[in-house]
Amino acid sequence: MTFGGRLTELSERYGGVGPLADKAGIKRNTMYTWASGDREPRASDIVQIADKTGCSALWLLTGQGSSFDGGSGFIPIPRLDVRASAGGGRLAVIEDEEAQVVAFRSEWLRRLGVSPQHAQIIIADGDSMVPTIGHGDLVLLDRSIERIVDDGIYVLVYNGLVKLKRVQLLRSGTVLLKSDNAQYETEEVSPHELPELIIEGRVRWAGGAI
Repeated sequence: MTFGGRLTELSERYGGVGPLADKAGIKRNTMYTWASGDREPRASDIVQIADKTGCSALWLLTGQGSSFDGGSGFIPIPRLDVRASAGGGRLAVIEDEEAQVVAFRSEWLRRLGVSPQHAQIIIADGDSMVPTIGHGDLVLLDRSIERIVDDGIYVLVYNGLVKLKRVQLLRSGTVLLKSDNAQYETEEVSPHELPELIIEGRVRWAGGAI
């Protein structure tokens, strides 16, 4: 069965493709094109459908397993088409159009406080966050967080570069970008430079809870 067939099968539980789209928070026209096979969704769209309906994302994506697993099955998490640098940085964060994914259990994600539809994976590049995060480590982000909510590790864009840093917000309004590797100096972002600091997400896991 194709993805469109599985989506149509799922829609029968909700009285059709249109009501399924409403349930999942997706435009009806978009859902119709997926069901007809004219287009295929991104992995993040599949995760959203699964999160809103309780359907198994793995079944939607591949047809494997059963359609409903009680919310405890594996959820495919999109991997971003960029290596967030723990050293130099790259210029953009772009979701992989071919939907390369890593699977995590939805129950485990929720225990971390991450909604599956906002979870994405990157690969750390560099050694500035050693020993907490090493070069090549998988890093799980909560992309719903777009501002500094606490002192933690974030993926951010600053001066056109993507960075993976421990962030501390001072009472003065200055933001410190820290590396766990003592060989790297702390960067200071003054209050008037804050518009140049873009938060892409907060790190929730990288081989262990952050």
